Amino acid sequence: MREPSSPRNPLSAFHRPLVALLAATGLALAGLPTIPVLATSNQAHLDREVLKAMQAGRSINVIVVARGDLNVLEADLRRSGLKRTVRVPIAHGVAVQLTPAFIDRFRADANVARLIYDAPVRLTDTPFNPTALATAYPAVVDALPVWSNPLAPLTGQGIGIAVIDSGVASHPDLANRVIVSQNFNPNVIGNDDAYGHGTAVAGIIAGNGTAGLGQYIGVAPQANLISLRVNDGTGGAPTSAIMNAILWAVVNRNTYNIRVINLSLQASVQESYRTSPIDAAVEYAWLKGLVVVVAAGNSGPNSALYAPANDPYVITVGATDDQGTVVTTDDTLAGFSSYGVTQDGFTKPDFVAPGRRIITTLAPNSSFALNYPSFLVGSQYIQLSGTSVAAPVVSGVAALYIESNPTVRPGQLKGVLLATANRLGVAGSGAGYPDAQHAITYIGLVGNADHGLDPNDYLKVLYMAAHSLTVLPVVSWDSVSWDSVSWDTVSWDSVSWDAVSWSN
Repeated sequence: MREPSSPRNPLSAFHRPLVALLAATGLALAGLPTIPVLATSNQAHLDREVLKAMQAGRSINVIVVARGDLNVLEADLRRSGLKRTVRVPIAHGVAVQLTPAFIDRFRADANVARLIYDAPVRLTDTPFNPTALATAYPAVVDALPVWSNPLAPLTGQGIGIAVIDSGVASHPDLANRVIVSQNFNPNVIGNDDAYGHGTAVAGIIAGNGTAGLGQYIGVAPQANLISLRVNDGTGGAPTSAIMNAILWAVVNRNTYNIRVINLSLQASVQESYRTSPIDAAVEYAWLKGLVVVVAAGNSGPNSALYAPANDPYVITVGATDDQGTVVTTDDTLAGFSSYGVTQDGFTKPDFVAPGRRIITTLAPNSSFALNYPSFLVGSQYIQLSGTSVAAPVVSGVAALYIESNPTVRPGQLKGVLLATANRLGVAGSGAGYPDAQHAITYIGLVGNADHGLDPNDYLKVLYMAAHSLTVLPVVSWDSVSWDSVSWDTVSWDSVSWDAVSWSN
């Protein structure tokens, strides 16, 4: 759906690890325009929006990335009178609001590597007037025969899907299957869905049709839902909250059998996947075994530039108009659906799914319910459009496949879906529609869609720290195991965050 948020002594030894890392990885200085600046200054890198805020004399929300001990940085912030801080482990930093004076102060702090704009990330929602009594999307992705297979019916039962969104409200279609709810937004209280977006996404993934007598059913109607609220009630969420929610899902994946993360949201700042903190978070989840499905965005052609949709590892989903029919010959790409080539040369989206006039579960008394009365379908449902309602369709397909093949890795699952998709042959549709039935019955070789991919720079630094390395060796990332790599247990003191090549 559419997105509607005192200096210390310098570290003179910084230059040597950076040059060694660049040499070890074969990175050319010409491709990293900020490296010469870093090599001649001990000041922290400022994201463009942070620099603009400082120059304009206004405060801004940032994530302060530590070069060394995160505890030391947090203590420094608090001693400076900055009490409202949130630790962001995946960024190796602390989220806080800084005035221009504090920006200038901490950019010169020897323990600060980067000041990241804690940019608002918008959920996407564009309601359309209802024109049909039911939606066709489960049939379009071939879920119906999977549910009714007489030998081994698959409904996503027991599979945990983390919905990182605005929360999930109580609803008859989701009863007893929202097994845990957490709030990661420090600016709001409670886990409920005041906005309505997360409940809508949850219904597309796992609604069982109870309230609508079976008219509106999600793709994995018996899957479990893990509600991780990041939204402030208006459609916005800080980057730091999303990163912490992703980390929570990874840490608790075995407790709740979390196998899929749905992210129907998009960053508001363009950045290469190599240095984006959100992309670092989604890659960490992916490499730890969680399938990450994200919305492509709603900006039309030539707009595949925003995290996490621009990350080559994850499954990025665009939207089609299924015309309200189960046949696909009349389907077209939705005019709003984002597609194109990313900053790093990857074509997105990977797949499409129906994303117009999707009827799904309504959060009572939410902003959706109060502000869009003409889009309500009865008292329990609402009709929405956007890539945010397309992404959960594919999250449901992933859950069905995982139920049939519990040991599959994310790269393998993506490879199977790519091999078995139904192509549409129109620009911006990627591989086309994922086909649940075809994927589950596929007996060909299972490839790995991660083959040849280079991880985010944060992940490289994490790998170095976890293995007590001071420089990055030549590594075949396809064969690296991330099982023993943890944001929580690594000692950051052994590796400098200056090794990351920040991009403007």
